[in-house]
Amino acid sequence: MKRIQFAILILLFLTPVFAQNTGSVKGKVTGEDGPFPGVNVLIMQSGNGASTDLQGLFEIKGVPPGIYKIRFSFIGFKSIFKDITLSAGETLELSVQLLETEAVTLSSIEVIGKNARDASDTDISIVEISPERAKVLAGAGEDVLRTLQSLPGVLAPNDFSSQLVVRGSGPDQNLIIIDNVEIFNPYRLYGFISMFNPDAVDDISLTTGGFPSRYGDRLSAVLDVTNREGSNTNPFTGSINASVTNANVVLEGKNPFNIKGGWLINSRRTYYDLILEPIAKNNNLVEENVAFPNFYDLQLKATFGPFSGHKFILTGIVSADGVSVISGKDRRQPDSISVNNITKNDVVALNWQYIPNNKFFMQTTASWYQNGGLTGFDSEILDPSLNRESFKDFAMDTISPYLLNFKFDSNFKFRKYALDSRINYIWGNNHLFEAGVGVDFLRTILEFDFSFDPQLQAIFSANPNFRSALSDIKDIKDYNKYRAYAQNKFAISDRLYFNPGIRFDYYEILRKSYFSPRIAFSYGLDEITTLRASWGIFYQSPGYEKLRDAGVIFDFSEQFTGNLEAEKAVHYILGVERWLTNEWNIKAELYYKDFQDLIVPKVVQGTKYFTELIPGRDPRYASAWTSPVAVPSDSITQIPVNGATGESYGLEILLAKRNLDPNSKISGWVSYSFAYADRFEGSRVNPFRFDQRHTVNIVLDYRFDEVWNLGVRWQYGSGFPNIFPQGIRPRIILTDSDGDLKPETPIVSTRRTFSGPGSNEVVYDVDRGDNRDFNGKKPEYHRLDIRVTATTNFWGVDWNFYLDVINLYNRSNIIGYDYFINEDLTLGTRATSMFPILPTIGFSVKF
Repeated sequence: MKRIQFAILILLFLTPVFAQNTGSVKGKVTGEDGPFPGVNVLIMQSGNGASTDLQGLFEIKGVPPGIYKIRFSFIGFKSIFKDITLSAGETLELSVQLLETEAVTLSSIEVIGKNARDASDTDISIVEISPERAKVLAGAGEDVLRTLQSLPGVLAPNDFSSQLVVRGSGPDQNLIIIDNVEIFNPYRLYGFISMFNPDAVDDISLTTGGFPSRYGDRLSAVLDVTNREGSNTNPFTGSINASVTNANVVLEGKNPFNIKGGWLINSRRTYYDLILEPIAKNNNLVEENVAFPNFYDLQLKATFGPFSGHKFILTGIVSADGVSVISGKDRRQPDSISVNNITKNDVVALNWQYIPNNKFFMQTTASWYQNGGLTGFDSEILDPSLNRESFKDFAMDTISPYLLNFKFDSNFKFRKYALDSRINYIWGNNHLFEAGVGVDFLRTILEFDFSFDPQLQAIFSANPNFRSALSDIKDIKDYNKYRAYAQNKFAISDRLYFNPGIRFDYYEILRKSYFSPRIAFSYGLDEITTLRASWGIFYQSPGYEKLRDAGVIFDFSEQFTGNLEAEKAVHYILGVERWLTNEWNIKAELYYKDFQDLIVPKVVQGTKYFTELIPGRDPRYASAWTSPVAVPSDSITQIPVNGATGESYGLEILLAKRNLDPNSKISGWVSYSFAYADRFEGSRVNPFRFDQRHTVNIVLDYRFDEVWNLGVRWQYGSGFPNIFPQGIRPRIILTDSDGDLKPETPIVSTRRTFSGPGSNEVVYDVDRGDNRDFNGKKPEYHRLDIRVTATTNFWGVDWNFYLDVINLYNRSNIIGYDYFINEDLTLGTRATSMFPILPTIGFSVKF
């Protein structure tokens, strides 16, 4: 193994290799009378293309580096051809005139557009969203991840999260990359929005399964985002976007001193702290010395070259999320909290590319990434067994006996140095060979220190999902990850392509290596219909850096990782894509994922306490219950074990209308997903926590004229699984009976009062039994969002003004339930809802 590690490191330094970074081609086509709309712009070698808009402008994104011939054509005019050389990440600008007419000949309709993939493209389950779509999608808040949640196979955990749940897999099983750098925490505002600014993004590519050998260490999906380069022709330009909650600024221009290339800087900041904080203070909800949740980030991308085929790209990201909240003394809620947190995400990367010709491309990326944070949390919460509605008008001296303390302090820091090299080479009859190597040097630090009120500990102990699962952790780990891959796409014929690949990973945290074979096929049934299939094995290593998305705390100390295996998934995918017209496209995919060696908390035999009601006695009082006795029961720990398997399978259908004709007013898509996702632990069969049987997304965009535009999005999803309680039960706590300060004697807990030592009334808790399985579903989810945009020009610049309304018909979508004990000893339920109707206004200006 040492030899393999050494060989990979040598290859890293001696073999500059390729990554599939792409470039863009944009420009303007004019005729005798000025701008020329509706001109077809086609890259002859790839089939990618676009159509000019009313101003004669076009842009083709996602073009692999190389030498190309571009055709500009319009019925009745003689076509013009341009030869270009495109580097990765480069935006090439062209200016063309169509003047010479010719006789019209009839031919079949050509499919033009970025998504017009031909049979040579073996990649399956890939969806590409334009940054413009991410910016204007109704209800998405101009957020890239929230836009992706409207695609087939992709779910949102709830309205408050920008995480992605893809085809029955958790958010921790998604690989997220920006400018060739893996990001552990791609979120801002603690998951509410993402780090990706659509005003600065060039390319968004999501692969929901069967991803190629280039990607690894994840079981589910890959999101690969490329920030755009700055203008290489304009000395200075930019844009400003502002709404009632945040603002962002993008500045860009060509390099000074006649140095080839350009630069781009973008910065965002929320101002919840500037708007909501004064309101909260004026209503005595918080103390004066608080700071509401806020974030800022600053992103830089500077490009130098190309110089004789060489190009250098520097990327930098600095960001911070912060919050400091202390409940006010005159608050109107019984609970009080004190939260102090700062979380940082920083990236520095240097990328070197080399393109000697249109058959060979090389790239090497060196990067540093760090994600860390400190949290202090202290709270006094109302006893969960009580009905909160009964404590609306409370006095602190009467409520204090019913408040329970819970606090924790945490510290985490994930630091990664990475070096990656990749190569692409086109050989023979259009065969494509790809290979690469890489290494990560990681240090992860995780500390948790918990403290509970004994009454609260008793509540947790009565719930099998919490027993022993919140223990203190302090661990520092230094380990490396090594990887290498190779694949080759063979052109068997002009319609049949075969792409086998192999990937090697060595995870030092496990001291084990893994090989992952993968195969993809594509076959063109005709000029507009392509059949694709994929099979592959995928592995994922454990690590603290993945816990934020997993939502589970594991202890990966060396004593617990010695017998662990990497998690494993096998993907089977079959899909068909057909162009119905030059703008209407339909795609259907069947998938099956087999999960093995899933890491779950170890379940050990623990103890719970049981008491019975004495016949004929009043259950409100402790004297009516027998002395508690210990009985065996499952107890969940923080110890990781390969204790589960699983499967997910389903059908996805996407019907899309691409607005390529400048005279067309409508675009968008309709998608439907039918899916199952299950997990197996021994004899237990449980649906995945985000198992959703039916999902529908309708996204429509209608352009009334050059000024007004209407966007509509409607979502529907059948309910997520839920664990509903079985009833109520007396709370049992441990007391110190012999004075040794060690609680050891179980007793039935009685209600504490402020005026005396306590009454004999029993404290009841929600009885969840020993059932760790889901036993029901939440109600179905649906929501309608709209966005109205007005475009105009004054003061010599372009303006957009918009009104965005989330949940237009104010649907109460349920995120969860609060349970309490009524005075008549029945179980009360109160639903907690997600977003109500939520309007937002804003504007953007480009200069």
